[in-house]
Amino acid sequence: MTLRAQLQTARLRLRPVAACDQAAVVAYLNDLAISGWLARVPVPYTAADFHEFATQIAYPGETFTIEDAQGFVGIIGAGFELGYWLAPHAHGKGYATEAARAVLDMQFAHDESTVAAGYFAGNQASARVLAKLGFVETGRSLKHCRALGQDRPHVDLLLTPEAFCAANPLEIITPRLRLAPLEIERDWRDIARIGGDPRVAPMTNSHLSPWPEAEVRATLAESQWCGRLGFRLGIWFEGKLIGAVGIWDDPIETGYFLDPAFWGRGIATEAMAAFLPQMVTRFGLAEVFADHCTDNPASGAVLRKLGFGQIGEGIGESLARGAVPIVIYRLDLPKVNNLLKWHS
Repeated sequence: MTLRAQLQTARLRLRPVAACDQAAVVAYLNDLAISGWLARVPVPYTAADFHEFATQIAYPGETFTIEDAQGFVGIIGAGFELGYWLAPHAHGKGYATEAARAVLDMQFAHDESTVAAGYFAGNQASARVLAKLGFVETGRSLKHCRALGQDRPHVDLLLTPEAFCAANPLEIITPRLRLAPLEIERDWRDIARIGGDPRVAPMTNSHLSPWPEAEVRATLAESQWCGRLGFRLGIWFEGKLIGAVGIWDDPIETGYFLDPAFWGRGIATEAMAAFLPQMVTRFGLAEVFADHCTDNPASGAVLRKLGFGQIGEGIGESLARGAVPIVIYRLDLPKVNNLLKWHS
């Protein structure tokens, strides 16, 4: 899993800093209404300053130009420390939060280290953004502002991967469905009922039928959303939990199960068509594997609709019935791109 040079959000494109950004960056950073809230930016800010930034500081995968449908709106960078600024016309639209969530999603999927941030006292807009992201205050200090040539009171913050996931739960909405993290106390009974159904459990590798409470609780505890591969999301239809989707690492493999009362309605396809593009873009995946038991042709039909291609057969292990013959599939990069286009 590697850092990606480009990210896409609902409204924004994040791409590498390029020479074409020079005019906008120089113009905006010579405005003290922007640079006066930044620590390291000099004023006057020159073309030479931009060249140094673009060639020596703005590494692809860590620093991004932010664009909306109309073009340039700002710069954001992460790594050890999150920093960003937006053009005045982009303020108040939630762009900083949206861009930062995308960058931090990618970073925490790659690296579990904490991320620092901060803001000069009085910058309430940044304070609100960083609080929404899950940053917590660790102290106060004086920090030098180059643009103003003076030390200013500064609020120091840190963000852990756990705090970020808690403050920014993964949620995927489709025309009929909501996919979101499962909660053990709230959801274990429904998951036990659905996953332990005698029509469902034999088609999985890890469910018993019936599925005991202790086993269900342990499974849910091991597959909580934590910003990395190895988790499940519940599938809700009209407020009712009707199944789950998941994705695991080494190899990168996906799967789902669904309440039999909802079979044959295109729900599995709808859920996976929304889930997989998010996983591909969030984690920079080049391929995804899946399989199904040979006596479960309906799952094979779903996988083929999504762009999976059969690559072989084998023997799988089902806790509910032992060794079973399976069909193995792979969704490779070209087909992932087709899926992304289809879902968008």
